[in-house]
Amino acid sequence: MSETAVEKIVTAYLDALENRDFERLRSFLSDTGFSYRSPVSKADNADDCTLIISRVGPIIEKIERVRTFVDGDDVCSILRFRTTMDSLKEVPVVQLTSVVNGKIVAIEIFFDASEYNKMFEFES
Repeated sequence: MSETAVEKIVTAYLDALENRDFERLRSFLSDTGFSYRSPVSKADNADDCTLIISRVGPIIEKIERVRTFVDGDDVCSILRFRTTMDSLKEVPVVQLTSVVNGKIVAIEIFFDASEYNKMFEFES
């Protein structure tokens, strides 16, 4: 695929995420050989990934696209997630996405998860 086509798929995926259209988001993910990794979760299939993302999606107000780099079938997106949560109002995120045969086969997300993890800490 051309680098332009690969970038368009990732852009459409991010649009679906920002619009909370999880059915459309799922349509961009490969049915086989898929993997998702972030500092707080992981999935080895597209359906589990979509479920994880749909749980976080409602707090996303906007995804600001800062910069995109394309290298063959890989897209590196530098993003700012704006959320409804005061402690996570703006979250800088780097997303590395791999596309094969028109479908996303891998997503790896990098961000500082310390504030996010505090929400789930329990006292002993």
